Amino acid sequence: MSFIRPSVCALFLLSTTAACRVESTAPDPSPVAGTYALTLVLGRGPSHGTLILSAAGSAERRVRYQQSGGGLSPDFVARGTFHAHADGRIELRLQEDTAPAQTVWRPATRWNGDTVELRYPDPGDGEIVETYRRQ
Repeated sequence: MSFIRPSVCALFLLSTTAACRVESTAPDPSPVAGTYALTLVLGRGPSHGTLILSAAGSAERRVRYQQSGGGLSPDFVARGTFHAHADGRIELRLQEDTAPAQTVWRPATRWNGDTVELRYPDPGDGEIVETYRRQ
């Protein structure tokens, strides 16, 4: 009768586990990177805006709202990061310049080649959808 030493079994298990491991890498943000201009808003969202996604993974959303007396509001700027997924989802993590440090805004975001769509709840009722087109 022969016995296999425990250290040999452990080595075998480690080598087979390592060989079966699949490396998961994050998608390259560069295909998504670019400057996008606000082209369509559903709901009570901004009337003008841009979304800038950098190849390094930083993000900036700059929007202006129509004021009741006419004219546009000053810029509302939110900066942060993004992570692009292979299925078209983008994880945006933005913080407005005027918001408390712990407040991070994470709208549901999708990329479709030339457009980026942000969806988030309307504080009054319903949903706001902002569509940005690559410039």
